[in-house]
Amino acid sequence: MDLRGKFVRFWLSPDGEVALKDVIRTDRELEALVVEEDNLGFWIWVPEAGKGSREVTLLKREYFAAVSVVYEPPEAAKERPPAGFRA
Repeated sequence: MDLRGKFVRFWLSPDGEVALKDVIRTDRELEALVVEEDNLGFWIWVPEAGKGSREVTLLKREYFAAVSVVYEPPEAAKERPPAGFRA
């Protein structure tokens, strides 16, 4: 699932809590906007960091235990007239 551009709730692992305690003020739960995803993990923007802040943080995959996101099913394809020749 592509999480880029979505607000996601992460539940941090114990290692994640320790690693992020000086970077992001959080408990075990963290809500953030996923800006980018790569092989290291998720680059996130935390709204509580400050209104004008553009700083993003790398949340490594091993630093979270679970993720929750609101799923929006894709829109149904609009019905189009059949293609081809007409009599």
